Amino acid sequence: MAATLFVACQSDTYSIKGEAPEFADGTELYLTQAVGEHHVIDTVVVRDGRFSYSAPADEQLLCLVPSGTSKPALYFFACPGNVYVELSPEEGQSRVSGTKVNNEWQALNDTVAKYDHHLRSLFETDSLSLRKTFAETEQLYTTLTRRINEAALRNKDNALGRFIDSHYLPK
Repeated sequence: MAATLFVACQSDTYSIKGEAPEFADGTELYLTQAVGEHHVIDTVVVRDGRFSYSAPADEQLLCLVPSGTSKPALYFFACPGNVYVELSPEEGQSRVSGTKVNNEWQALNDTVAKYDHHLRSLFETDSLSLRKTFAETEQLYTTLTRRINEAALRNKDNALGRFIDSHYLPK
């Protein structure tokens, strides 16, 4: 019975365990809302390259912003369960995992980054054929859009699916 009660209590919270080896001891990480005014919810402190945090789960998209910067280092969903974070000061290098929603979120971010790289590389070459560059760009964008739609469909019953539906998919 005690185990059942423990699991029941845990289902309403999320816990973050994070690594931040490139951040100095005492670095504050501001936990903020990701959408809207970026209201600071709480502060987490890096100690010995690690940090942790627990709070009631509300499934909203949040971000961690290191002190001394206004740029978020990581976005994640506050879904019930254990969230694992690898925080990096390099833009786009932080990673999140641990819950189904955050695993899917990281996979979607990896996919978007891959297609972003492909799209940018099209314009870094000296292409004599604008028509060919346009066709390649359109094909990459179409494939990326399909991948985002697939992620929304796979996650239609959770916070990630609702986020994609409300912030990306055309109405």
